[in-house]
Amino acid sequence: MRFVALEKLINLKDGYRRRIKMDQLDVLVVQEDGRLAIIQSQCPHQQYPLTNAQIVNHTIVCPVHGYRFDLSTGATYESTCAALTVWQPIYEGNEVGILLAD
Repeated sequence: MRFVALEKLINLKDGYRRRIKMDQLDVLVVQEDGRLAIIQSQCPHQQYPLTNAQIVNHTIVCPVHGYRFDLSTGATYESTCAALTVWQPIYEGNEVGILLAD
């Protein structure tokens, strides 16, 4: 496993959102109510970007069809849509990132 840095800790604050694309990785880093989440950047239903999606009570809502996903687990509240992929934030020094298989 290798650590992939995504952001410096100093830049994180509530309301933070950033889509990061590198190689095959395409994630959305968000922080709301002091909680950091790293999720796939597009809704699994029709791959619509979640960059501007509304977040309420640690739930992100797809702006196109209204599908809701738990930011901690990726679970959907609608049975017609697959869950989001979620990565566990890993803190290393002054950065946060994820672990990827080599």
